[in-house]
Amino acid sequence: MAIGVSYEDFWHGDPEIVSFAIEVDEIQQRNGIVRNDFLAWNTGRYVMAGVGVVLSQAFSKTSKAKYPAEPLIAAELDEQLAEQKRERELVKAQNDFLAVAAALSRTTPNQEYAVPNVPDGTDAA
Repeated sequence: MAIGVSYEDFWHGDPEIVSFAIEVDEIQQRNGIVRNDFLAWNTGRYVMAGVGVVLSQAFSKTSKAKYPAEPLIAAELDEQLAEQKRERELVKAQNDFLAVAAALSRTTPNQEYAVPNVPDGTDAA
């Protein structure tokens, strides 16, 4: 059948199976609509960029407008992924530094190099 349930399950099986299959089908249809809408919107971005370049070059002698050299979405995703990676690396470096500082403060016999206790602001002055 169209929703992914066999004839036997539809007529003689558990009604929960049919109900679940209908919900899954509705979700897949909704996701398909969202995907198609996104593709149409993204196509509009490319059309707008192309028309903008043509009009800019037609009405300006010194136009530097150019059509995008790479896919717009891929570039945006790459930037987001790179930013997330930088943030993870920063957190890891900070955690490594704090671990080393804590280890040095516990094991250093010379108190001159020990990390001082920094108040956390909870003490009443």
